[in-house]
Amino acid sequence: MDRKLESVKIEGKDVALLSEFHVRFACMEHFDEELDDYVNDFEAAPDTHQAELLEDESLDKRCRACGAPAKIALLKEKGL
Repeated sequence: MDRKLESVKIEGKDVALLSEFHVRFACMEHFDEELDDYVNDFEAAPDTHQAELLEDESLDKRCRACGAPAKIALLKEKGL
């Protein structure tokens, strides 16, 4: 639901992340709220991907707000 990572595999590619930014997940209903919270918490806009494209099985891909299966991953990639 909310976790710091150094990298994650997205569509078979290793993507380096800025470790000071958390990886968060949101359902479509709560996406706008989670996007606002991310920007407020980290003072930066996140990069977004479809949650199903993140291949790390250890990630809890549930919405932080309601616990429903997430559709969107919010994270911060290095170099973007």
